[in-house]
Amino acid sequence: MKPKETRPAQDYGLVGQGEDEVKKKLGEPTDISKTSEGHLLWVYRPSWKLMPNDKGTQYVEFQDGKVAKVFKK
Repeated sequence: MKPKETRPAQDYGLVGQGEDEVKKKLGEPTDISKTSEGHLLWVYRPSWKLMPNDKGTQYVEFQDGKVAKVFKK
């Protein structure tokens, strides 16, 4: 049996871009918070859910005003 492969989160070409470019591509974030390292974290949750969980949630982490990481659960 083959192990399940994990796919990397789509970054939509966001790494290295600023907040305005991210808003143009993804819209307004659902939530904004800070990481323990002090980086800005934008959270995009799907607008529809049958069961409340974080599946499908996309996270965009900013460092020094530019996107450093994009990941999805």
